[in-house]
Amino acid sequence: MLNAIPLIRLCQLTTTVAVSFAMLAAIKLDSAQAFSLTTFKISGNFAPVADNSSIGLPVSLANGSFNGTYTVDADQLPSSDFVNLTSWTINLVSNNTVLQTLSNTLAGNTAYIQENILAFTDAGLLTGNNQNMYSLELYFNRNFTGVGSTKNGIFLDNSDLGNVPTFGGNQIIFAKSQPVPEPQNFGGIGVVIAMGLWLKNKQKKLQK
Repeated sequence: MLNAIPLIRLCQLTTTVAVSFAMLAAIKLDSAQAFSLTTFKISGNFAPVADNSSIGLPVSLANGSFNGTYTVDADQLPSSDFVNLTSWTINLVSNNTVLQTLSNTLAGNTAYIQENILAFTDAGLLTGNNQNMYSLELYFNRNFTGVGSTKNGIFLDNSDLGNVPTFGGNQIIFAKSQPVPEPQNFGGIGVVIAMGLWLKNKQKKLQK
């Protein structure tokens, strides 16, 4: 009976350690699943002159810029198939004023990565169901995974199909895409620290 109590304590400690490691494994698994969705920052500049015969928005965007973010399952990249973005917001800017925003808020809007192409397209461009008929296409190097820069791309405006007095295009003279830094998993770190302190105190008690 003299060894019974230490043995029980040892079993309790072993069980607790096993449960703790299982908790950490679950935290690690959840983090890995979350990190497959990666958010990228995108920015770039329009050419100083719009394409010939352009009117409206493409002309206003001359010497302008664009910026925003998009989210995609990076585990699927690179791919020769269409990999749809899960969310995106791209602001078209001139003289520090946002003239137009491309986003996933309107049902039917599409954005994808295929090979070296990153594209954002308003639903109206494909369906004619609204008057905003824009697309922004960027052409990166092969095997694009969301990180890179390019001097090749175009903004297209077909809004005249919806009886809006704007039409044409503007070339992209520079664009870059880079991942947004992921926040640290402070919850998981806190669990590890708490477990370490608890195990240390438990070991001291067993040694008495």
